[in-house]
Amino acid sequence: MNNMPQRQHLHLGYLYLICVLIMSPSQGIEVGNVFTQSDFYQTQEPTGEFMFQIDQDEIFHVDLEEKQTRWRLPEFGDSFDAAGALQEIALLKHNLEVARNRSNNAKATNVAPEMYVFTKEPVVLGEPSTLICLTAKFFPPVMKMSWLKNNQPVTDGVSETDFYPAPDGSFSIFLYVVLIPKQGDVYTCSVEHAGLSVNPTNKFWRPEPPRHVSETSENIVCGLGLAFGLCGIITGIALICKGKKNMTQGRGH
Repeated sequence: MNNMPQRQHLHLGYLYLICVLIMSPSQGIEVGNVFTQSDFYQTQEPTGEFMFQIDQDEIFHVDLEEKQTRWRLPEFGDSFDAAGALQEIALLKHNLEVARNRSNNAKATNVAPEMYVFTKEPVVLGEPSTLICLTAKFFPPVMKMSWLKNNQPVTDGVSETDFYPAPDGSFSIFLYVVLIPKQGDVYTCSVEHAGLSVNPTNKFWRPEPPRHVSETSENIVCGLGLAFGLCGIITGIALICKGKKNMTQGRGH
């Protein structure tokens, strides 16, 4: 069985994109972790990305502009020479130019994202919370995302991840915002992508506290439960007594 990493190249003339996917799955009887190195270079923004993942969770990526390694899971290490990533991106750029010259610049297929908005923890009105907008299963990795609160742009407390590649060649990305949920507020995750029929496409979220059963309702439920329990006990006693009476009569005959 071949345990060497597998390398796959993908060229798309319209986006002028080269994607390199290196996977090293753990082999054996038990299912292990999958470490993935993903690189791409394209003519659109962002022009490229270099990332290491474990089970599709980011370990680190290299900031190509700052030429520095950014760790997301520092427990896996605290050093990686960014120069190696920059050399890899430079090689992809060269290969891209070669591929462009040889291709007919055929258009790639744009795949629209799936959009989800949810909170990191259960909502408590007036307490800080984190709202997450996930866009997934889209292609190419070019997207604009933003938050609105009551139709007004939000910039404070907003953060965004890099593009996360999936084994099927699609991508996903997360957009976060830290907020204090209040009744009546409306938050909007606004997404722009070439695969969408409407740009921007919006996904709405309204703070809704968990529904609690009123004390009166709880008392009614408890009362009904107690009543049914007592009825069951009385019925059981009556059946036992009737059974004993029938047995006594049977012996008398």
